[in-house]
Amino acid sequence: MNNEFLKIISIFIKSDLTQNMIDENLRDLGLDSLATIELLLEIEEYYDISFPDEYLSEKTFSTANQLWKVVIQLVNMENSLV
Repeated sequence: MNNEFLKIISIFIKSDLTQNMIDENLRDLGLDSLATIELLLEIEEYYDISFPDEYLSEKTFSTANQLWKVVIQLVNMENSLV
C-alpha cells in the first residue's frame, strides 16, 4: 500500500492514517456515508478507475487494507483492457 493512498483516505477520516492502522474499521476512524462517496470519487479520479456496482459495498470500504485490495484489482483490470 502506498503513502499516497493513505493520504487520500486520511483526508476523509480527518486524521493521519498510518500503515499500522490499515486493518482498523474506517467507520470507527470517522468515515461516514457522505465521506465514503467522496472517497470513492477521489480514488476513481486518482487511479483512473471505475468501481463496478458489485464493489460498492460496506465490505469494500471496511478497512484501508480491504479498499486497497479492491483498488489494485481494478487497476489491474483496467490495465489489462488497454
